[in-house]
Amino acid sequence: MNKKDLKARIDNLLEALDFNEASKRKAKGYSGGMIRKLNILMALVSNPDIIFLDEPTVGMDPRARRKVWEYIRSLKNQNNTVILTTHYIEEAEALSDRVAIIDYGELIDLGSPKDLMKKYDVKNLEEVFLKTTGRRIAEGI
Repeated sequence: MNKKDLKARIDNLLEALDFNEASKRKAKGYSGGMIRKLNILMALVSNPDIIFLDEPTVGMDPRARRKVWEYIRSLKNQNNTVILTTHYIEEAEALSDRVAIIDYGELIDLGSPKDLMKKYDVKNLEEVFLKTTGRRIAEGI
């Protein structure tokens, strides 16, 4: 990436994730959520076609989480592939086209949030998760 494009990309990311003011300070004073956001910015600077995000909003306040969610949606709208791992089930429901429910390393089910909710006759993805996981805990395995 040439310097001009790199500068434009960085400026776009700083604006999109509401990080302009923070970028003027040393990272040493950042909160955990701000460090997480900085990690996301650094991962996205090269404009990858496939983005892996592992627990991207852990430690973020609700406003920062919402901003990251908006940006993830914009990536999807630009035909990027986003692979997201999260324990925040509402995050998976809000952002995912397809969800894999995994319990103790075993794939329990896979589908769109809407299809999974219909299949298990529940009103949200968290209820799908609760209905399909935890067998080892419940059975003492």
